[in-house]
Amino acid sequence: MGQKSLVVDDYGMFVGKKSERVVVKKDKEVIKEVPFFRLKEIMISSSGVSFSSDLIQECAKAGIQIDFVDYRGQHLAKLSSAAMTGTIKTRRQQLMAYQDKRGLELASTFAQGKIDNQIVLLKYLAKSRKQKNKELYDWIYNQIEEIEEIKKELEDITGDDIEECRSLILSSEGRAAQKYWQVIEEILPDELEFPGRKTQGAEDLVNSLLNYGYGILYSQVSSAILRAGLDLYAGFLHADRPGKPSLTLDLIEEFRQTIVDKTIIGLLNQNVKFEVEEGRIAEDDRKKLANKILDRLKSKERYEGKKYRLEVIIQKQARKLASYLKGNREYDSFVSGW
Repeated sequence: MGQKSLVVDDYGMFVGKKSERVVVKKDKEVIKEVPFFRLKEIMISSSGVSFSSDLIQECAKAGIQIDFVDYRGQHLAKLSSAAMTGTIKTRRQQLMAYQDKRGLELASTFAQGKIDNQIVLLKYLAKSRKQKNKELYDWIYNQIEEIEEIKKELEDITGDDIEECRSLILSSEGRAAQKYWQVIEEILPDELEFPGRKTQGAEDLVNSLLNYGYGILYSQVSSAILRAGLDLYAGFLHADRPGKPSLTLDLIEEFRQTIVDKTIIGLLNQNVKFEVEEGRIAEDDRKKLANKILDRLKSKERYEGKKYRLEVIIQKQARKLASYLKGNREYDSFVSGW
């Protein structure tokens, strides 16, 4: 059995160490025990959670990262072993790549990967509607064709570094995303009243679910980047900004649709009920969604001729990125099957 993520999402919980196990308690009652060797990360998604210094020390030794997210899915902090920041040669190449064509090529590849996965998901969603609603099916494919035309623009963008061309790449990426979300709005149940994609300050159900799901995926991607010896903050497609982990935001683009969007759209179209209370997803529903996203990370997709769990593919992509920066191989984005 593979390693798992432990989600701690109830107010008043205590997370500690007992022998070779992580122990989660509430009101002195043991809720869960997980052996350290079975654990990949701990995600704290509630306020009022306490944990012991013994736990932190053991997690650091075992390479288990502790992530903190808020009720909206916004990533707040990460605790990781100091040993994971020791690959300075890789990081030097990462920083140098920003000034040459490698940075431009990576930014374009991340954007292409995002658009390709949007197209894959739209084709998957259209497939079940071919017989039931031919008019909607044809409209979706018309939108797909327009997105594919926008993607071709990326092939014509040339320059010496990313600073010259970022605005052009983001323009293409943004217009493709706008059409993608228009289709999603059309295929979701009417009663959901999806207002289009919003990140900051979103209070509607669909955006709240997406943002929380992306927060879970964010912790997975950032962990993979650190394990690959890369710097979270030195990205290419996303511009530098204080406190903004640009490389995490770059790499996550390849996985949003396959892991989060597909899961949430499927649940909503199956009429699985979620509640938003005062601008936040209800506590039990956050647990339900977190479990679904973590289950999706365990599912397998084809990658380089074999099938791997998606959580493994994320790590492989991060290591492929590090190899590319060191000149050892080419980098191409992960694109899901449908």
